[in-house]
Amino acid sequence: MVALSRVGFMASTDGSFMWIFGVLEGQSFFLPLIAIIIAGGSMSEEYEHGTADILLSKPITRMEYLSGKFLGGFSVLAMIEALTTFVGVVLSLVLFGSQSSLQFSPLMFLAIVYSSLVFFCLSFMLSEVFRGSTLAMLAALGTLFASSIIGGILSLIGDPAYIYAVRGVPTWAAGNFPSLLLSEVMTAPGVLPSADPTALYEAALIIAAYAIIFTVIAAFRLLKSDVTKKTA
Repeated sequence: MVALSRVGFMASTDGSFMWIFGVLEGQSFFLPLIAIIIAGGSMSEEYEHGTADILLSKPITRMEYLSGKFLGGFSVLAMIEALTTFVGVVLSLVLFGSQSSLQFSPLMFLAIVYSSLVFFCLSFMLSEVFRGSTLAMLAALGTLFASSIIGGILSLIGDPAYIYAVRGVPTWAAGNFPSLLLSEVMTAPGVLPSADPTALYEAALIIAAYAIIFTVIAAFRLLKSDVTKKTA
């Protein structure tokens, strides 16, 4: 999913850009998985434990409740992403020595946080729609795996129309936005993909579109449905 090749990366650099590889490596699977786990239980656990009706009986609106759950879960995810970014940089310094362009590591972190909105919002929506943590997580994981497989197949076909269609797959924007952004602001031949402003803007818009659509569906479900005391 990430636009960096392990073999090509190792062969084309002297190790001074290994921090990029270290930071992005976890984004291919680990961070989407963490996003799905955190968001998958954010709403549904309250229904499963029978606390949703208690919380909503307090002097807060349903939108305030939804916003609090979303921001709380996303803050936890951002903290984990900050930790993985820090560890990736530190390990690169320890194992490969001095690193180049480390001033862009905060930008890398922000790009990863933004990219994670796709699967966080997807799992958050499914958590509210299904109101069951296990089902929500399984559905989100299925979407992650299916998107990866479909994206790979479409890319292998080689037809320009199919290659362009890959950009509509959730994993494309979520996986490539950080490296596309870095390719615009720094030079690292053989490490980052060639600068492509069109692809960068498309990835940013696709992430925003998915995040908005999924969040709106979750809000609509909460606002327009009854809150049960407890689900089995």
